Amino acid sequence: MIIFNSMNSRSDRETIIENFDWNQLSLEQLKLIQSRINQAIDLKRNELYLTNSNTKNTLIYQYKASIYKVSPVHLRSSLSKYQKCIFGISLGSKNFLNRGRIEGCIKWISEHFNACLVLVTDSIYRLTIEVREGFKGDEAWSEAIRTGEQFINQNYSLFEQYSGNCQFQLKTTSEIEKRSDFKTYYEELEKLYKKNESFHGLVNLFVQQYLNRDQQVETSQVDELRQHLGITYFLEECAINACLSEQGWQVAVYPGSIKTFEDISEGLHPEVPLPLKQMVWVSLRLKKSNAKSDKE
Repeated sequence: MIIFNSMNSRSDRETIIENFDWNQLSLEQLKLIQSRINQAIDLKRNELYLTNSNTKNTLIYQYKASIYKVSPVHLRSSLSKYQKCIFGISLGSKNFLNRGRIEGCIKWISEHFNACLVLVTDSIYRLTIEVREGFKGDEAWSEAIRTGEQFINQNYSLFEQYSGNCQFQLKTTSEIEKRSDFKTYYEELEKLYKKNESFHGLVNLFVQQYLNRDQQVETSQVDELRQHLGITYFLEECAINACLSEQGWQVAVYPGSIKTFEDISEGLHPEVPLPLKQMVWVSLRLKKSNAKSDKE
């Protein structure tokens, strides 16, 4: 066992890291370290952003959000009749690692809605961790919950900043998945996937896109396990959306386009539960605006 008694200088830490025998660790331990390092890097980037934001004469890039697409299309002109929305946070996505992008979305939402449920997809993220990192069961779950908590802690002040015009409420998918209606919807969707050809094809389309977007997963690696994880991801997300839609949260705002959910909203899959068909999907476009200086 290696004990780090004291690391009084940067050179001490660098020496320990350089001389450490990484081969003594198992693959799972190395993957866990890699995941923690990646998250530490993201945290440092956010800290750097905040530091730069408070430094005089520093140019800060902002993002301006605008509507790219509304599904169903015919509701685009009447979107203003909706007073509240869901803002889904896909942990691990590049759109939610950049504080400027997050703020651009929050600002747009605060200008168009009176209330917003910020949905942090912590429990669902465990499936992405299993796909990317190869973690299993409780280990993937713990890492996912920790990542969700980290996101909330890092970005809570942003939601507070824009709460004057819009009431932001943070909720995690792990909370929703404890509800009985989630289980009911999930089981209904699971049966639909097995019996309905149209829905079966929709789910498989999502799974293909979900697995292909991760450059760490090669086509040859897409085995039955990863296929199953992708299917579970989509069915859980659908069940969660159905729960929220039934409660009146029928507008979902997202930075980017999710074709599978847009197709459902356009009425292309009448076989799905009614709350899913009633959802409106607002896809946002994020454009980097001119840099501003603290002097402005």
